Amino acid sequence: MGKIPPIKLLLIAIVISLGGSFHFGYQLVITNPSQAAFIHFLKTSNFDHYGKMMTESEAKTIWSIIVAVLFAGAICGSLSIGFISAKVGRKRGLYVSIGCSIVSVLLAIISYHVNSYELYIVSRITLGYSIALSLGLSAMFFNESSPRQCRGFVSMMTGTMVQVGTFTGAVISMPLLLGTIDRWWYIYLVEIIILCCVMVILPFIPESPGYLTQCGNEDAARKAILFFHGCKVGAVDASLNEIKENLRLNATKMSVIAVFKDYYLRKGVFTGTTIAFSMAFSGVAVINAFAVEMLKNTGLSTEDAAFGNIGLCGVSVISSIIASVVVDRFGRRPLILFSLSALLILNIIIFVLMFCFDKFELDWIGYTLIVVISLFLFFFAIGLGPLSFFVATEMVGQAARGTAQSCASLGQMFGRLVILIIFYPISDAIGQAFTYLILFIVPIALALIFLYSNMPETKNKDHKAVCIV
Repeated sequence: MGKIPPIKLLLIAIVISLGGSFHFGYQLVITNPSQAAFIHFLKTSNFDHYGKMMTESEAKTIWSIIVAVLFAGAICGSLSIGFISAKVGRKRGLYVSIGCSIVSVLLAIISYHVNSYELYIVSRITLGYSIALSLGLSAMFFNESSPRQCRGFVSMMTGTMVQVGTFTGAVISMPLLLGTIDRWWYIYLVEIIILCCVMVILPFIPESPGYLTQCGNEDAARKAILFFHGCKVGAVDASLNEIKENLRLNATKMSVIAVFKDYYLRKGVFTGTTIAFSMAFSGVAVINAFAVEMLKNTGLSTEDAAFGNIGLCGVSVISSIIASVVVDRFGRRPLILFSLSALLILNIIIFVLMFCFDKFELDWIGYTLIVVISLFLFFFAIGLGPLSFFVATEMVGQAARGTAQSCASLGQMFGRLVILIIFYPISDAIGQAFTYLILFIVPIALALIFLYSNMPETKNKDHKAVCIV
């Protein structure tokens, strides 16, 4: 079993994740239980500006696009990961991304007070950019700052804090709390307070040893290794030599074209991107964004659906914590393949339940669906979910890491954008059940076949060992 990381490194991972992956999870769900309040804001803002009241159908369609534009911004953020990580470093890059998040959240608050849904759209686009950038930079930071024997545990903090963010967002944005017409802007006030706290702490955290060594600053790299690893002075050289050997094998930062010309790097990037893309098309994007609506469509009341959503997010948090403990024991490959297999089976069951409710309208189906989605989120959170955020960086060397993380993040964000834009229109045309069948069962089956044949194990291995596999 992998070692538990030093307490200092664990706390740093939590703080950095609070500035990135926590907000990703938070933003995924806050528009879910509070959807009625946001749609009211959209309709009244549109009427004030253009003198026309939207129909409920028009408002829902436009709202689904507004929810999705978070990932349009995230695509741009994903494309920036390699450039910013190389030019300004991992830590200073986090200053950029978290600072951008603070400005974006502030714009969302202002949009409420000036009743402008257009400004709210801008805030979601820029927030998507900053969140994707934070996710990519933090994954690289954790990979380069943690000892090999507990790297999986530390890297899993990204996925765990996504789930903590979803749970926090699901609770805070309930109609019983802040998810109301006149209080929804407080949801963003909570977020900006957390972001400001992270910005205050960040100056006390060193840059990653990997980046410092790449810049030729070995003295600072030694101090960073001592800080993060909590090891004795005599043990620093072993870690530093490992970093230098990795850099020797990957002497300079490689361009995207150079990465894709190298067979092993190309395979690693494509495999990591497939994992991230399959994560987006697993069904979790729709569950995060529209779980309350889905549960209401299978017979639950608004209140029961909101509480059911909180329960689902709670299951995800517990599962992610379990995954953090077992990831260095069972490895990445078996966890992802097992997780995908379970998700495929559960998605088929979800399709059957939705189809049966459309035909027979039995009340118990809604409660059964909560149980099945809970199992879905459990198996998602112990494998595919958290691993998809960092496994791409383990399949390539230091020089190609920015490109790999950018491609994986791009695959996930593009997938989520497409899913959220097309889900409601297709659902209205052919029904929710068959939409689920087309979008979330076929892609997982194809990804499972590909990864079974192509995904190597990366646990406790450097890039050279992964290439040999």
